[in-house]
Amino acid sequence: MNKEDNININVSAPNLISVCVDTSDHGEFSGRLYQCYEEEPWRYKNVVQLLRLMDNLYDIISYPQASTESRSFVKKEKEPLQKLQKRVPQDEILKQKGKVATFVIYVQYRQNATWQGEVIWSERELKQHFNSALELIKLIDSALREYDI
Repeated sequence: MNKEDNININVSAPNLISVCVDTSDHGEFSGRLYQCYEEEPWRYKNVVQLLRLMDNLYDIISYPQASTESRSFVKKEKEPLQKLQKRVPQDEILKQKGKVATFVIYVQYRQNATWQGEVIWSERELKQHFNSALELIKLIDSALREYDI
């Protein structure tokens, strides 16, 4: 990750999240995800759970809207989406810290069946843009390798 002069991120974005990594073990990590619609964090045990939680959040709040419909081997009935109200101020989300590392993520677009946006590695004050969910995971992994022994 490169240090940029300006690590500002859109703190008013409705989908701004803080990914708090509490454990990291050879490429796999777990922790808590904070967003402004619930006071309690969402816990994830691995990368797939994290991505699923993030994608579900974006679907629920319809932001950013997906340019394609998700495919699945198993067809499920779509549940009607409820309108969520913000319960936690964004600055409270940004105060949350992981035991290993913390990443503030803003997904700007969901195009071509993936995500584009910005991620900040909070402890190092480094910001990077990403053009896919895979690239986001690679950026997080590169940061977490700093902590591997």
